[in-house]
Amino acid sequence: MNKEVTHRIAYYLKKVAERISIHPAKRQPRAYKYRNQRLKVYKALRLQQIEKEGYKQ
Repeated sequence: MNKEVTHRIAYYLKKVAERISIHPAKRQPRAYKYRNQRLKVYKALRLQQIEKEGYKQ
């Protein structure tokens, strides 16, 4: 299933917003334990996709 780059960027931004909405002093939910690493990997893959599709020069 190929989604457009804009949909993937929107998904990434939504997940980042969820991640930063939790105050740093509060304990994060269990599902968030490795979210930062997953978001970094996802971002790197999206940048590769953007370059591959010719959006970035």
